[in-house]
Amino acid sequence: VSVTGSALTAEPAASKGFTITRSYHALDGSPITSTDGQLTAKQNDRLVVVLKIEGQHSGGRVLLVDRLPAGFEIENPRLVDSGDTKSLAWVQTAGRPTHTEFRDDRFVASFDYFKGEDRRSGTKPAATVAYIVRAVTPGHFVHPAASVEDMYRPDLHARTSAGSLVVTAIQ
Repeated sequence: VSVTGSALTAEPAASKGFTITRSYHALDGSPITSTDGQLTAKQNDRLVVVLKIEGQHSGGRVLLVDRLPAGFEIENPRLVDSGDTKSLAWVQTAGRPTHTEFRDDRFVASFDYFKGEDRRSGTKPAATVAYIVRAVTPGHFVHPAASVEDMYRPDLHARTSAGSLVVTAIQ
């Protein structure tokens, strides 16, 4: 018997070999805080999502996945220049991804920490990436957890806690 689907209750935050944090900022860099895990935005607001990962073990092929709540859409920098975080001087990214995807429902980045100097020096996986989202649909939405895992050592993973998003309509 096989069963697929989402759990009725969200899994709690976890950290096994990695740590992951997700924060939201206004375009000027000021942090946007959530209250009791609930993020609030106005329709058409643009926010910068900053994801930081750190690993306790050297090497690895690491996959970072940040699923979006239904009220957000990613501004894909490959399609519109306004979605590129390079124009935001305050964004400090680190750890160049080998691959990124800006999908309708998630942001995905992979990192190869087995290449060249990373492997010889024993550098532990660490990265900070950022992307821009726009609040498009008013309503109350579940905000899924962001996760990171070593693609070949699944025992090394981490996830943030799930939350909620409220997008208020333009008046």
